[in-house]
Amino acid sequence: MKLRHSPCLLLAALPATGLAAVSLPESEAALEIRAEDPVFRRQWALEELERVLGPKEWKALSNGPRSTFFRDMQGALLEELMFSGPLPEDPAKMLRIAEALWKEDRGGMADRNELTTAAAVALMYAKKDWPEDQADERYRYFRDSRKAGKLHPVFDTLATWEKRYVVSAGGNGGWAGPGGWGEDSLVWLRDHVKLPIKDYTGACWQAPYRLENVFGDSIHGSNYYAPFDKMIHAERVREVGGVCGSLSHYGATAARANGIPAITMGEPGHCAYAVRTARGEWTPAYSLSWERGLHTSLWGKTWTQLVLQEKVLDEKYATDRSSLHLWQARALKDKNPELAEKAYLLALKDQPLDQPLWSEYVTWLRDARKPAPLALKKVHDDVLAALADYPEAAWDVAQVIEAAMIEAVPADERIPFLLSFHNAIASHKGPVMWDLPKALDQQVKLLGKPGAELEFFEQVVSLQSKSDWLAPVVAWGSERFGKGGNTAWYEVLGRGLATGGSAGESTRKALRPAILAAAATNNVEAFQALAKAVATPDGPKLPALPPFPGELLSSGGLIRLSTTSNWDAPESHAAVLETRGGRLHTDSEVHPNVVVRLPKLGELSGIVVADASTGYNASRIVPIKVSISEDGQSWQEVFRSEKPGEPWRVDLAGKAPRASWVKVERDDNRKEVFHLSAIHVYGRRLQ
Repeated sequence: MKLRHSPCLLLAALPATGLAAVSLPESEAALEIRAEDPVFRRQWALEELERVLGPKEWKALSNGPRSTFFRDMQGALLEELMFSGPLPEDPAKMLRIAEALWKEDRGGMADRNELTTAAAVALMYAKKDWPEDQADERYRYFRDSRKAGKLHPVFDTLATWEKRYVVSAGGNGGWAGPGGWGEDSLVWLRDHVKLPIKDYTGACWQAPYRLENVFGDSIHGSNYYAPFDKMIHAERVREVGGVCGSLSHYGATAARANGIPAITMGEPGHCAYAVRTARGEWTPAYSLSWERGLHTSLWGKTWTQLVLQEKVLDEKYATDRSSLHLWQARALKDKNPELAEKAYLLALKDQPLDQPLWSEYVTWLRDARKPAPLALKKVHDDVLAALADYPEAAWDVAQVIEAAMIEAVPADERIPFLLSFHNAIASHKGPVMWDLPKALDQQVKLLGKPGAELEFFEQVVSLQSKSDWLAPVVAWGSERFGKGGNTAWYEVLGRGLATGGSAGESTRKALRPAILAAAATNNVEAFQALAKAVATPDGPKLPALPPFPGELLSSGGLIRLSTTSNWDAPESHAAVLETRGGRLHTDSEVHPNVVVRLPKLGELSGIVVADASTGYNASRIVPIKVSISEDGQSWQEVFRSEKPGEPWRVDLAGKAPRASWVKVERDDNRKEVFHLSAIHVYGRRLQ
């Protein structure tokens, strides 16, 4: 259910008082809320606003010259500011911006389209380091562009919280200023980059990837764009080029300039972006890793939080009810902690997916209420039940509880207690890979007994043996326990996976599902860690494979097969990308393929593909086709051959194609197996 009010009608229905005048609940029954009642919503919104502003700012707002704005904003504007996601760090700044926009366009803001834009601008420009005096220009840009019919139609369907991802166009989540991604760039992108929404994920490639400009100046120096300072920044990025940061900002800002939510985000050694291609659906663009730090977010910096906040804020009725109870809890926690706790629980009941709410409640409970261990354990179980579909979010809250109560847990019960987290998430894939090894590091510290760490690892492996989290668990175990020739962890791993045979062979067999799982989730780090854990000196008998110029870009990458089979050796997949070669083998199928993810984006000089088989077995590989891709979605064919038994050499000299992905496949309609021993990709790293 989505609440919609006419600004004029709502204003007329409300008393023009300047005081919140909320009577604090004195019993559990008095916590009952009337979420649909605009007067009730207004009263509690004002109570919360007074709390976050503090006495001095509240008095300045509600009395004197600002009182006219204060009375007027208590209708629809207050609703949009207070029920559109979390407030910014500086609520007073937010209100000053809202007041300036109100003074400039009071009549225009009677239109809900302009009202939500103004509220979104006030909420986002109140962020730290964003210039307050530039907010009106951003508001005018979207107002005037909309009125002129120059924005994508989706803009008119957006609520205030959704527009926050649009109006925040800038640099790395902060203000870019003149010469950067300001209004001149927005206008240029609005008028020159008109695409269907989903195509904005490829808009970055309108600009060339160039480390050096035509004069030889590096992007990492101050002179790269200097000769082109008369050009609008968006235009010069498309004409001059740039690397991942410039290209990702071009793509994301092109979407936002046209009224479409988008963000930029940092990845290890890389900058990527994402576009909201449909309601509830964010699509990564130019992304090379699951390790994403969002530059713009309403909750936090992880991809899990982006997905989760999208779901929570889209459930407006439940989330609004939860917000009202949360404001009750905050008003009560110093005066009546027992009743405040009940209000927190009611807020969580209404919206159990609100991770920041869980974190606030748990921290306050720990510090103010100091509950007994059994009571904390109950909260721990409730958190896991509510957030199990989002393991990373569940851990963010659960770790606080585990650290708070571990001293009260008997030593012989600590492993079962810590395992309850893994038991809760094992059957849940989650929206994205996350840093589970870091969580495991924190948990073993809580054990307090180094001798118990391997036992804990064995139990975690057992719980996660059939989950998507097995690969990072085993990779963590390899890193923590497998150094210095220590073989004890192999036996522990084997027991955890309940496999037989000798330790070495059983471990290799046991790790096959984990290797395939790492490949399926594009977890290069886990894939490589697992490969190192089972590496053997053996390799296929291959002819000499002369390299192409540059470095072996495939080394340290990841392989994903269309299918696996009884003849496959996942433990040897990583070696296929190295000079010695390895082994991979699909099942019998039409159009079998092998996809290679390079560790970094590269400018390719050539590709070598080879197999050790001969005779009839060699004929099963042809006709063979090689394609490359920058994003793993759109593929460009660069080679095809029907000659069996050869090392196939793909010379890309002079073509310098960029790629992060390489696909090798059989290109006919036979249902047959496919196997290879080497896929070597050469060239120059671009990151």
